[in-house]
Amino acid sequence: MKTNFDYFVKKIPTNIHNNTKSIFSSNIAIFIPDQFVINKKLNVEDYHFVILYSTPPLATVGSKDYQIKKGSLLCLAPGEEITVHSSQNTSQVKYMAVCVNQNFFKDVYCRLGGKGDPLFKKPVHTYSYQLLEGLGALIHEILHYGESNPWMLDILETRIAIQLMRDSHIGPDIPKGNQSGYKDYIKEAIQYIETYYSSNITIKDICESIYISPSYFQKLFSKTMGQTPYQYIMEFRHNKAKDLLKKTDVSVEEVARLCGFVSHAHFSTIFKSKEGITPLTYRRQDR
Repeated sequence: MKTNFDYFVKKIPTNIHNNTKSIFSSNIAIFIPDQFVINKKLNVEDYHFVILYSTPPLATVGSKDYQIKKGSLLCLAPGEEITVHSSQNTSQVKYMAVCVNQNFFKDVYCRLGGKGDPLFKKPVHTYSYQLLEGLGALIHEILHYGESNPWMLDILETRIAIQLMRDSHIGPDIPKGNQSGYKDYIKEAIQYIETYYSSNITIKDICESIYISPSYFQKLFSKTMGQTPYQYIMEFRHNKAKDLLKKTDVSVEEVARLCGFVSHAHFSTIFKSKEGITPLTYRRQDR
């Protein structure tokens, strides 16, 4: 099937393209590969964005080298060049590439009140949940309904274009100090913690589930919640344990296991440091 992005597909080596999931609409192409095109300079003719779920190898954009981190959004304007260099890291890469037709992107920019061509002040930003949701909605529409509803496709394409502008901090509707997506990251992190608190969850687990770098997440969480993610996890486990001690007759050892503590001894030590009494004494207080 011929698309508006055939020129870009031809630049991808056949062995990589054959293992790439590709979704096309009139103005947006989404590629989900399992590896990078290594040591080959790629020139982009449309607006090109790379959503990085894992840390990629060193990349050269134009004449400058970038060691981009997981959780980043790489933004390239038409005519820019990128080369991804080889790496000794053999772990599987996770990323999504999004091509947006340059005329469509410029049209949306102008409809928002922008003047001239949309240009990125820097190539590396952070992607938002709103962007992932928009892309997910477009993929769902194409896979389930094809091109049967052009109006819906236009709405979804426009939504994605606007969100890409917001995430890359271009466009006339971007306020200074934009906090877009911050609350969503925290909301999703808390939901993850409160769902999996009984297992041995780590900061890495949380960050991989919400596609954000651990260092950025810990700073954001602490600033927003007034405590570290670890403190929040332990406080949530502690409160759940108190609830079980008061409302059930399960053993203290089972309470420790159900609430995610590494051992009965660890639970008892943490509990006593907070309450001043042992879990068993706490249970007996009101009985």
